[in-house]
Amino acid sequence: MVQIQIIATPDPALIAAATRRRLRTPVLVARSAGWVLLLVTALIQFVTGDLQPGLLIAGAALALAVPLVLLNRTARRSMRGGRPATYEISDGGVARSDEVGRHAYAWRAFRSVEALSGQLMFSLRGGRWVRVPTTGLSTAQVDQVLGAASAQGLRVHR
Repeated sequence: MVQIQIIATPDPALIAAATRRRLRTPVLVARSAGWVLLLVTALIQFVTGDLQPGLLIAGAALALAVPLVLLNRTARRSMRGGRPATYEISDGGVARSDEVGRHAYAWRAFRSVEALSGQLMFSLRGGRWVRVPTTGLSTAQVDQVLGAASAQGLRVHR
């Protein structure tokens, strides 16, 4: 039986790490597409001698601006005004509540859980995720949560 409760305020460093981890694929795609456009722009410049400002701007935006905006916007949204939240992990699933509301998820709503430094990332169907800080939990308690998740059929990434 699992019954763990955690009360924590949002930690910007943990949120930034979680955001980078969860958005690594879209950020990599945007950066790669941007660098390809910049390479095409350089090749056109070299072959024809004509600068293509549209390609140059699009490449720079995809390589630099889009990843920064995506990461910053997602991290800011995750801060949720800096309010303390209560996280509950039980045999029924995972819940998060604060002064504004409560969101509870049954274990079957999750696809996987990933253990990052200082937090657990529960991946929901549809690309969303629930971040649970593990501040104040012992290694045994974190292992207990990961064991419960595995018993419920979630993929566990350590």
